[in-house]
Amino acid sequence: MQKLLAVILLLSLGLNAYLLFDLKTNRPELKPATMNRVTLDDQKSLSQSNDARTNTVFSDDSSDKANNNAENAALQQQVTEAYQAPRAMSGEEIFELLQILQAKKKYDDLELLLREYLKLYPSDHKAWLIEADLIFHTEPLNAAIVFYYNLLEKNLPAEEENKINSIIEVNTSKVIQQLSADRAWDLLATFIEPLLQIDPLNRDYIMGLARAYGEQQQVVLMENALAALPYDDAKAQQLRESIYSPSTADTEDEIEGDITDTATLSRRTVTVLGNGQQFFVRAKIGSNSQMLLLDTGASTTAISQKVFASVPESDTEFVGRFSVQTAGGGIEAPLFKLNTLTLGDININNVSVIVLPDDTFTSSFEGLLGMNVLRNFDFRFDPEKQKMTLFER
Repeated sequence: MQKLLAVILLLSLGLNAYLLFDLKTNRPELKPATMNRVTLDDQKSLSQSNDARTNTVFSDDSSDKANNNAENAALQQQVTEAYQAPRAMSGEEIFELLQILQAKKKYDDLELLLREYLKLYPSDHKAWLIEADLIFHTEPLNAAIVFYYNLLEKNLPAEEENKINSIIEVNTSKVIQQLSADRAWDLLATFIEPLLQIDPLNRDYIMGLARAYGEQQQVVLMENALAALPYDDAKAQQLRESIYSPSTADTEDEIEGDITDTATLSRRTVTVLGNGQQFFVRAKIGSNSQMLLLDTGASTTAISQKVFASVPESDTEFVGRFSVQTAGGGIEAPLFKLNTLTLGDININNVSVIVLPDDTFTSSFEGLLGMNVLRNFDFRFDPEKQKMTLFER
């Protein structure tokens, strides 16, 4: 009996050894699982339409939409994981993720992750530039320019300093020219004031701020700004002359009410709708026609976010964010330059528009047509018919 048990035990041990050997030799190779990461190279390979607005709100291509949703979901997962456990990823991985968020203009996510990244790598000057770009798109433009000036106080490579100086020069010059052309003197003064405190000898700031004050008849403030220049400075004296003794050319932007019938025969007109109290015009913005309220008290045209969203990104240029006053109080709003705004068959190019929340306007109109557009026209009002007509200048 003992011999039989010994034989059975030996057979059992042999069978177990055979099974263990077979499992080991025939087991499929296990590869480590990898995270489904969206890299910067992946981002560059995406269609530009993933980042740009199109003429239509919804895409007819359901497969592209599904792919975009999947990519955004994967990106959102990466952001969440990086934010919750930033030390689990390398600095290079987090920085690449920051670049993707910056490129896709996902500024809320970028702000959160950048904050964590700078806690780990507070001296990364490339991250400082991303932070400056974030401020440029989310805060008033003068705050962004001040931040760039502060970066120049840090120990940066010469190449980065040159880049920052170029950014400051390009953006300040562009804004001063654009707002001056719009005669948006209140916005211009608000923009330059903090910059002149940082760079008090900047001639462009001095002349721009002095003119903004002077055009608003704030001559004491104008002279305070010009005090930084020699009194006999040619440009300063020219500005004083234009403010204290305006010529006909300087006042030709005033709204004219008397237009002879003969003068109107060769001039294109724009139909104005209204009831004698409020007047509206239909303006083509992008590919759509929008109803805008005529507002001679507004220096700059304003449109709703809904209207702006329908304009192709290629037809707009971001200028910056500014503090503006609305009926509901002061807010920060972005200023864009539109390639074209059309009234009737009249095209007006390079038009500044402030983009305001949708609830700023009533259901009867989607924006305000300000003086930066209206100064291209003369007004004629028929009190008997309660009818307004715009005549091209």
